[in-house]
Amino acid sequence: MTTNERVKLLITKTNLSQKKFAQSLRISPSRLHNYLSGIRDIPQDILVKIVKLTGCEYKWLLTGEGSMFQKTELVELKDTDFIRLPVIANIAAGSPLEVYEDYEPLEYIDVPVSMLTLPPPYFVFQVEGDSMSPEIQPGDYVILSQDWRGIKLDGRICGFRTPDGITLKKVKFQPQGQITWLIPLNHLKYDPVPYTSDTDDLVLFGVMITLIRKF
Repeated sequence: MTTNERVKLLITKTNLSQKKFAQSLRISPSRLHNYLSGIRDIPQDILVKIVKLTGCEYKWLLTGEGSMFQKTELVELKDTDFIRLPVIANIAAGSPLEVYEDYEPLEYIDVPVSMLTLPPPYFVFQVEGDSMSPEIQPGDYVILSQDWRGIKLDGRICGFRTPDGITLKKVKFQPQGQITWLIPLNHLKYDPVPYTSDTDDLVLFGVMITLIRKF
């Protein structure tokens, strides 16, 4: 399997169309088509963006070796199993934030295996802003799963990629008007934001499992 074929596989796993995948990478659909068809080699900056967008392993994307998604490392602290997960970026509890272009982790955090009630791959973000206060506070670490098969998402706190960046909000679906509401928990300061089929792309990339707060 070639690199462009592995990118095709990732597009399938993200449940995005090629057009939306190209938009998420901020390139034209025709440029993505040239990469996928092998007409042009995929440059390194685009590969880095694909890693950031999908959570895949950079080595796997280049060579096909190793795991497809970012590895987790089991460590032992006292008598409890922990997984060491990379904190990949800040996530907004307020106005959406751009994900860093550099795919190197900001830091690593040890998470008890017992807290991970959904399967991997996992995303860990550090919260910035107060739209989810007091339940989720600035500086908290939130762990999201990219695999929510069989989970009812209505009413869950999820990570979203919006036209303005990434954000953490409670999701509420309104089937009658085909509206997706992103709802802050800090109702006194922030208003819900509606998205419809007529608005810009909204991509759900993870459902929150738990949070860790350092004291």
